[in-house]
Amino acid sequence: MSDQAGSYDVMAFLQARMGSTRLPGKVLKPIQGKSILERAVSRLRAVPEIDAVAVLTTSLSQDDCVAEEASRLGVLVFRGAESDVLSRFHEASRQFRPEIIIRATADNPLIDIGSASRIIRQLRLEHLDYCVETDLPYGAATEACRAQALARSHEMAVAPPHREHVTLHIKENPEKFRVSFLAAPESLRYPQIRVTVDTPDDFASMSLLLGCLPEGDSPLPLSDYIPFALGMFQERETKG
Repeated sequence: MSDQAGSYDVMAFLQARMGSTRLPGKVLKPIQGKSILERAVSRLRAVPEIDAVAVLTTSLSQDDCVAEEASRLGVLVFRGAESDVLSRFHEASRQFRPEIIIRATADNPLIDIGSASRIIRQLRLEHLDYCVETDLPYGAATEACRAQALARSHEMAVAPPHREHVTLHIKENPEKFRVSFLAAPESLRYPQIRVTVDTPDDFASMSLLLGCLPEGDSPLPLSDYIPFALGMFQERETKG
């Protein structure tokens, strides 16, 4: 499967770069034979409502390998500002022209496919500008945002945190944007579980978790991993 440039209704913008301070190069680290970036792309492609995936990385030479990996995976690539991530998203939106953007980050190898579908449907149903599910395992959530709302935020946001964190300005200004924070399905409400890779310990944990249920060509639902993740969490708590 290869995503081609064009005009889309719904696109996933996958934020990725090599310059992590706690675990440099984490997005290209392999888990069970697949890079974390590849796992994130695979899960976003499995969302029925998403028409195309674009990896949004920086214009720095150190991120050439991210762009190359994205191209190898057959997804679109956009390169922009390193720190002004809101600008990077806005310029990518201007280039690809989606109506709805799913924001995801490439350090999350267990993105909840079902959650992305649910927030897209809710965004449309309630004519929202922004929607996210709460209380999912940390690292499983994505965010749905209308491109028009992102453009408005780009024009209004000036504080550095609002430029670095793409949707923060929208979330902190509900009087200007139509936002919704949905409760995740009860069976998935485990915010104490981490399914992200931010540190070496996270990488070790996710390598172990994903080894419990190796995936073939199609990614498995997040719910399949919950019992294993809970067991690992409880074991860590017991050990203190």
